[in-house]
Amino acid sequence: MNNNYLNEYVNNLERVLSVSYERMYSNDATQRLISYSSFFQSLENSDYPSAPFTVDRDLIKSLFPELNISLIDIPIYNQCLWAAEAYLRIQDFSKLTFEAIFLYIPINKMYDYFSIYHEMDFSQIVDEFKRLFAAKSVLSLLLNKYHYSVRELSYMTNIPYDTLISLKQRKRDIKKANVEIIVAISRIFHVRVETLAELKN
Repeated sequence: MNNNYLNEYVNNLERVLSVSYERMYSNDATQRLISYSSFFQSLENSDYPSAPFTVDRDLIKSLFPELNISLIDIPIYNQCLWAAEAYLRIQDFSKLTFEAIFLYIPINKMYDYFSIYHEMDFSQIVDEFKRLFAAKSVLSLLLNKYHYSVRELSYMTNIPYDTLISLKQRKRDIKKANVEIIVAISRIFHVRVETLAELKN
């Protein structure tokens, strides 16, 4: 990744995280704003040089329209700046959606990692993400997050229990699953199809 482009996008994401941190927005709400922002989705779907640039104040206005603030009044928090670069480096490596990345390392967990990793090379936090991703599927994390059993999900979606178990354990590649299955599960968890399918753009 070109560092000039990286710095531009780190600044954008840092401003979003710092506004959220300063104004005490919930991390879940902030993660959803980022995941469904057209700006951040454009980053997911491109090599950074071809993604559109945007001015941070315009991005903040689009994500937090209810706030009438000047960015000059929002300090830069070190953990937000570090987290912004960590997330962008993970996304650049994994090509997963930000929504999927947040399932593995939510914002509050990334801030906790700051004290451990901030003096290390960013490859260390990328390696931590690799370890987390290898250990559990997105489907497994969603089941844990919403406290659903596989049997309950099977009942809600009419998808066979054995099919769900094999998808959860990655014994069956979810990218090759029937589209109707992926759509049905994504609707239950209110996530993007690309997130559930662990699609790498």
